[in-house]
Amino acid sequence: MDPLSLLLAAPMLAATPAPPTPPATTPIDPTALVLGIQDDADADVVAEETSPWTGSLGLGLTLSRTTTNTLGFNFSAAANRKDELSNWSSGVKYIYNEDDDVVQDNFLIAQSEYDRLFSKGGLWNWFGQTSYQYNETESYRQRFKGFGGLGYYVSRTDELTWNLKAGAGASWDQRSSLEGWTARSLLGTNWNWAIGDGLGFEGSASIENDLEDLEQYFAVLELKVNVALKAMENLNLYVSVRDEYNSDPGPGDSWNSLWITMGFTYGF
Repeated sequence: MDPLSLLLAAPMLAATPAPPTPPATTPIDPTALVLGIQDDADADVVAEETSPWTGSLGLGLTLSRTTTNTLGFNFSAAANRKDELSNWSSGVKYIYNEDDDVVQDNFLIAQSEYDRLFSKGGLWNWFGQTSYQYNETESYRQRFKGFGGLGYYVSRTDELTWNLKAGAGASWDQRSSLEGWTARSLLGTNWNWAIGDGLGFEGSASIENDLEDLEQYFAVLELKVNVALKAMENLNLYVSVRDEYNSDPGPGDSWNSLWITMGFTYGF
């Protein structure tokens, strides 16, 4: 280029702006991006822990048959705890009936049972159970029973829990001024079946023989149906049956005692 052209082009070159410098950027850490997404997901989704405890309170009417047929009221309360290895259920029931100012039933029973699997996912378990009874109209008045032994779950799912059990223990009876222990064997079963939406069926059956005289025994059957009422959350209608048979009743006692109760329970 000749000197004259160079002099003419210099001002034009000076006026031309320099290309912009790209802004400084911070490198993106892919692990931070992934962790950030995971943190947001954890913040948005909060897992709710289900309590292993459940309970209920109930109140209703009772129809009983011992030496006479009477109508009265009943009260009940129950608490249960279940996890992967164990199940603990306890309850108390009170029944009172009166006819012409004469007490026909003043009956209280408190029961508790605990069972535990030998291993996770297994079916064999060991158990312990106790019960206390008071009955103003029977000669035994007070009775305490305790048993322990082995069990086997036919099923242990959310829909059906069914345990078969066998063991041994003793009962203590108070008859007027007489009282004492009797060694007994135990064969029994208990179950809890969620039949469908809002409908449940639970119960137990057992036979307890005197180890010194196997022809003498107690047989106890309990059945209970729960129906959830959609009008109020956690409110259930229940109907239950308890039947006790004593092969050797005391003087004036009945061989068979039957109580039918119904009412409402509130679960929590």
